[in-house]
Amino acid sequence: MSREQGQAHLDTYLAQVHRYLGGLSEAEARETLAELRSHVLDRTEGQLSPAAVEAAIAALGSPREVARLNVTERVASALETNRSALSVLRATGRLARLSLYGFFSFLVSLTGYLLAAGFLVTAVVKPFAPTRAGLWRLADPKDDFSFSLGVSNHPPPAQELLGWWIIPIGLVAGAVLAYLTWRFGVFSVRRMARGVRRPAT
Repeated sequence: MSREQGQAHLDTYLAQVHRYLGGLSEAEARETLAELRSHVLDRTEGQLSPAAVEAAIAALGSPREVARLNVTERVASALETNRSALSVLRATGRLARLSLYGFFSFLVSLTGYLLAAGFLVTAVVKPFAPTRAGLWRLADPKDDFSFSLGVSNHPPPAQELLGWWIIPIGLVAGAVLAYLTWRFGVFSVRRMARGVRRPAT
């Protein structure tokens, strides 16, 4: 009976960890849970008494922290083998739900890539749609000004600001912004990986 209680306690703990593994695929989540189960069994030397299981679980940490550790480590490890812009954005997205900094990193990365794409697309389309592509200053009914970057049909009193200069400026600004956003994403994932600490085994 004591072993059954210990097993039930371990199953409950692993189920709670599973709830926080949303940043992993189902296969990765199953592998993580199997590793955690094996770790607990090693620490208890197969003696699944409630006290032994509780001690092993306490050494691992709370379900949320254990999940955060494993997700962050897996995402950071995968990023070292594939650091394309899409992979970096996907990595920050997988970590977004784990912490406020993770969410901030994803938001900044997504905004940076969208803005970079806006500059690049506008620069490329400008020769084919010179009256529609550009950086526009818009006037609303209150005479306050706002700006619009991209390809659109803006009737007067909207004013296109850069003319043909949007091509070199857009290409350079888009490329630089995309690179800086990529570097920020890599830095953020590595920073979050350094911020987690695996408990002693």
